[in-house]
Amino acid sequence: MGRPISSSSSMSLIFLLPYIFLLSVEIFNSNLTANAVTPIIQRACDSSTVKDFCYNVFGNNTMAERARTKYNIEDVTIQMAYSNYSNIARKIVTVTSNETNPEFKQLYKKCLHQYVLLKYDFEYLNSMLIFRGDLDEASQRASTRLQTCINYFYYSPKVSNPFAKDNENLSYFFELIRDIYLTSFD
Repeated sequence: MGRPISSSSSMSLIFLLPYIFLLSVEIFNSNLTANAVTPIIQRACDSSTVKDFCYNVFGNNTMAERARTKYNIEDVTIQMAYSNYSNIARKIVTVTSNETNPEFKQLYKKCLHQYVLLKYDFEYLNSMLIFRGDLDEASQRASTRLQTCINYFYYSPKVSNPFAKDNENLSYFFELIRDIYLTSFD
C-alpha cells in the first residue's frame, strides 16, 4: 500500500489551488482577448494616435468584433463615445447638484453647459456618419466643447476637477473617431 499523504503536504496543495485556478483563468482570458482583435479593429487601432486606448475599448466590445466595414467601426465608436458621454453627463449633474461651495458649483455648471451642448454634437456626428459627411470636422467640433470644459478647470486651479479622467477618455474617443475617418480601409 502507498504512503499516506501528510497533512502539511495536503494543506500546501489546498493553498496552491486558488493560484493555479487564477493562473489558468488569466491564460484563458488572454487567449480570448487575442482572438477579439479582428483585422478591422487592428487597422483602426494601428492607424490611430490613441492606439492603446483603441485596443482597450475595442478589445472588450462584441459590436466592434462584428464590424466588417469602416462604416461599422465608425458607428460602433460613435455609439461607445455617446455611452461614455452619457455617463459623464450624469456624473456632472450629480456632482453639481450636490456641491455646496458656490465657486465650485458655478464652475461645474459651466462645464455641465458644455456637456449639454455636446449632445447636439453627437447628433451631428450621427448625421455625418449616416450621410457620409465629414467626421473629422464633426469630431473636432465636439472636441472644442470638451476642451472648453477642461479649460474652465485649467484657469481655476483652486477648484478640483472631478471629471479630469472622464474628459480625457472622451477626448480619446473624439480622436479615435477622427483617426478612423481619416484612415483608408481599402
